[in-house]
Order: sequence, then C-alpha cells, then structure tokens
Amino acid sequence: MRRPLTTFAAVAVTTLSALVGTGQAAHGQAVTGTYSTGGTQAWRPLPTVRIGNDSGGPVDATVVADPAATRQKYAGVGFSIDETSVSNLWKLTPAEREKAIRLLVDPERGAGLDRFRLTIGSPDLIEHLPFWSLDDLPAGVTEDFGLKHFSVQRDVDLHIIDTIKLIQRYNPKATFFASAWSAPAWMKTNNRFTGEVALKPGSTTEHYQVGKLRDDCVDVFARYYVKFVQAYARHGIRVDALTLLNEPGMDVVYPAMDISVAQQQKLALAIKRELRAARLNIQLYVHDFNFWDWRDPNSTATKNYHRIFEDAPDGSVTGVQVRKAADGVAFHPYWGDPGVMRDAREETGKPVHVTETSDLAPSTVLDDFRLDASSYILWAQTTDQDGGTLHWTPSRDNNIDWEQVGATTKWPNRLVKVNTVTKDFTVRDELYGLGQFAKYLAPGDVRLESSAAENGVSNVVYRSGRSGYVAVLGNSAATDSRVRVVAGGRRFVVTVPAGSFATYRWKGQAGHDDRG
Repeated sequence: MRRPLTTFAAVAVTTLSALVGTGQAAHGQAVTGTYSTGGTQAWRPLPTVRIGNDSGGPVDATVVADPAATRQKYAGVGFSIDETSVSNLWKLTPAEREKAIRLLVDPERGAGLDRFRLTIGSPDLIEHLPFWSLDDLPAGVTEDFGLKHFSVQRDVDLHIIDTIKLIQRYNPKATFFASAWSAPAWMKTNNRFTGEVALKPGSTTEHYQVGKLRDDCVDVFARYYVKFVQAYARHGIRVDALTLLNEPGMDVVYPAMDISVAQQQKLALAIKRELRAARLNIQLYVHDFNFWDWRDPNSTATKNYHRIFEDAPDGSVTGVQVRKAADGVAFHPYWGDPGVMRDAREETGKPVHVTETSDLAPSTVLDDFRLDASSYILWAQTTDQDGGTLHWTPSRDNNIDWEQVGATTKWPNRLVKVNTVTKDFTVRDELYGLGQFAKYLAPGDVRLESSAAENGVSNVVYRSGRSGYVAVLGNSAATDSRVRVVAGGRRFVVTVPAGSFATYRWKGQAGHDDRG
C-alpha cells in the first residue's frame, strides 16, 4: 500500500506524537550501526542502542518512517565493467587486482557494491582501439542476418570476462545488466558503427545522429541481444536485464545510434519476443538516457521518449503492449531534473534506475533513492595516475583523429586510481559512503516513505525481509547530531557522527510491522 506523498507529513507527525506519548511494547531489542567519513574511518561500529531508548528529550533531528507507505525495491549500487576500467585493473599485479576488487565488492571486508553494467560491444569509452561490435564482418561480407559472425571473444581477450569472474568470487550475489551503444555497422542506415553527425537543417550549432537502425534489422538486433545473454551464460554470468539502447539519438561521433520512438516500440516487443522464444526471463529497461530526454515540459527540444508508452500513430503498436514489455525506465543524470524519476514511476508503475552517472557523492545516492530510484550505477570509474587513455570526445567531427583523442583526453579522480609505475591503487573516500548502502541493503528490500531532511540530517529507510529495518542517515553538519528514529511502532535515539553516513539495522515487531 502506498499513501499519497501529500499526506505523509501528517502521518509522520501523528505517528511520532502517539509514540512519544504512549511508550512501547518489546523494549530492549538491539539497534546496531556503522558509519564512514572516509578511508580513515570506514564502516566503523557505532555504540549499540536499544529499542525504546528515548526519554522524549530534545534532539537535533527526527526521522519518521511509515511501514504502510511503501515505495520502490532496492536493486543495487555499483559501477560499469567498461573496457577502460578493466584495462587499468589489469595493469595491477594479480594480488593488487584482487585486493582492489575485494575492497570494491566484498560485502564483509569491502564496500559490497553489488550491481554492475556490462557493455554489449564497445561503449563510448575504451582504451584500446578500434571500437567494436559483437558482429563485425570480414571483408566481402555485407550482412549477417543469421549472426554467424557473432562473437564475444574480444570480451575474453580484453579480460572483461575475467574481471566479472573476480567480482563474482568476492560477491556471489552480484547482479549484472547490459547495454549496447550501437547496433553493428551493417544493421545501420549508414553502415558505420561509430556515430556520424550532421547539422540540423537551418542551424549552425545543433546536430543530429545520422546513423539509424535499419527498419529491416529490428528483429535481428533483438536476436543479437539474446545471443549476448546466451554467450555470457556459457561463461557462468547471468545477465538479468537489458537496456533498450544507451542514449538513443545522441549526436556524437563515438559509438552511437538513433532509434525513433516507433523503432523503440517495435524493438522492445521484439526483444521480449526473442527472450521468450529462448526461454530467458530477462528484464528490459527502456529510455537509458537523461532526465531531460524523457520529458521536459519547459522545452520543445527534448526527445520526449515517454511517448514509447503511447499508441503508435500508424496503429502498429499499442502503448499497452510496450508497457507490458517494459520492466523499468533507465535514466542518466547529465541533463534535467531528477524529479522526473518519481514522475515516471508514478505515471508508468515501472521501477526506475540510474544506469549511468559520474556523481560519486553518497548524498546523491540517498537523494535519488528518495526519488524512487531502485539502483545507482557509476560510469567508467577506474583510470591511471594521469587520468587514463580515453577514446571519448565531445567533438562533432566525423573524421576525428582517434589516436589524438586517446593522447589528450584524461579523466582524473575517478573512484579507483591505478598507479602504473608502482602497480598499486588508491580509492576515493566516497567509496566508504557508498558502502553504507551496498553493504547493508539487499535486492528486494523495500523503501518506506520517510520524513524530510532536518538540520543537515538526511535519511532513507528500508524494510528488510519480513521484519527488519535498515536506515541510512547522512549528517552533513560539522558536529555530531542526536537523531530520533521512529518506525513501525518503535523508536530510539542515536548519535550520528559529524560529516558521516551511518547505517542502522534493527528488527521490527512481528505481526505489527509486516503490513505493506
């Protein structure tokens, strides 16, 4: 059951007043917690407090969560397994590489990051040229509708598969989804895997993506996705979701492709049809683009990809069919208002996911989860001490010198920095705050509506299992904050260290907290 957002504040006040005034049954159960401020204070234990440990005295902030007002399920926090990141991890010694992976993903001794994005063929960010698809054709062959030349061998050769295996070793509960940046060249109208741009008619500054999916290749592109899932399964890797296409229509010259709304609709149905035929239960996320590109009522330039859920003008596809095929809506945060995630979830009934972001801040994770995001995935987070060798560019030059791009494009200060001289690595302090989510939340945990930030203390609260709770509190204040937490007929007071993210876990009251 979900209560309207406009009524939650009144519910919180009523709940808090009742609890402070009446006392509780089953006092004394333990509330355990850990906190992080960075690498020097990472996942440190906090003093155990007890349910009912609340004299009703003044506090700096109050967090009230309503077990009857359920929101989205948690799906994970993690990063992309892109070729640049993998390449840098493999510049470490084997021992250091395992140490790095363990710190990132091990839920006991590391951050427990648990959700990872795979790329179907080459993404926009690679270290080693050339860009590649999984069905590049030999000389003299122009089409491959039977996908006879399909291969993931380059994923093996570049240690992408090996890296996933390491992740699986240290976090057996890790999950994986996948995105393509473009169809193979031969499936496109311009027979070019990388992007190709042109000026919009009448403009000297605005471009569009020339390379489009051929109408006669919608079905074979869907089969291409299925072959990827099957190929990875043979390597012991289960892909549980696909995105329709990374950033469709992006006007760039690195790998990219345009698919119209009509093609998106047909492709969504084709992917689900091919998955069913292969007896694969795989989710499909549509959009996989910016907040702004889903819908912006203040702009006429947005792509308005929310139209994928409307009936096709020619009657060939209904919005109902596409809604049935879609299992989620994926977003990137580079343009637009993140509040569109909540709008999309409310309007479509579909889970929403942040499938690509460069924002490492744990505070953004918390904010996005409060806006109904189920997952939060970082993009390209391992480079070397110089910022990496990156074949990414904002240039709209179709004849760009990719070697020059690789020599000059650098992305320093990512999550992991590999020192190619000393063969060791360092991580940014944000990793430990990210771990305050990933170490303690599990897929299927359900977020509860909770009160707004107060005096620098923000919160997100989940129901875990049948009667457990997990609360992540962020304290941006320069001093420790006393915080009262009220949820499911229980209350207690904790002290959240200054400048930290802290996670608290406790059991609810059987028969009282399991409603939803």
